[in-house]
Amino acid sequence: MRKFILLFTLWFAVPVQAGPLDWVKHHKRFLLMEGTTIGAAGIHAYGLHKCRHNNGVEACSEGYGSAWAFFGVATGVNTIVLPAVAEGCWKDGHGKFCNIFAYGGSTTQAGYGIYQGRIHEKAESNSFHSLLRH
Repeated sequence: MRKFILLFTLWFAVPVQAGPLDWVKHHKRFLLMEGTTIGAAGIHAYGLHKCRHNNGVEACSEGYGSAWAFFGVATGVNTIVLPAVAEGCWKDGHGKFCNIFAYGGSTTQAGYGIYQGRIHEKAESNSFHSLLRH
């Protein structure tokens, strides 16, 4: 009897299209937002590490304060808060305006990481010794 029920169920079962690739197709926008956030956090972490390692803590973000805590808060906001705001904005039908929420925070964080990483280069290029070399 069990075999009959199993065969009957399998005979009338509808083929399912859901799977990992189907999930990716339906969540492209979310995955793009999160990928951008991860990339921006990596750039920010690299720039902050480079600045604090090469220049000491005085010239870098937050000075002697908690620069890595600031990094964590910025990454958390870009990972959790801003994508939720962007999704809500898209559901309300505001269109491309919502990209400001989706990608604005990540762009700002990446730019700040580049700025932090270049502090040492700026200090050397404006120094008295670099003026004598030219």
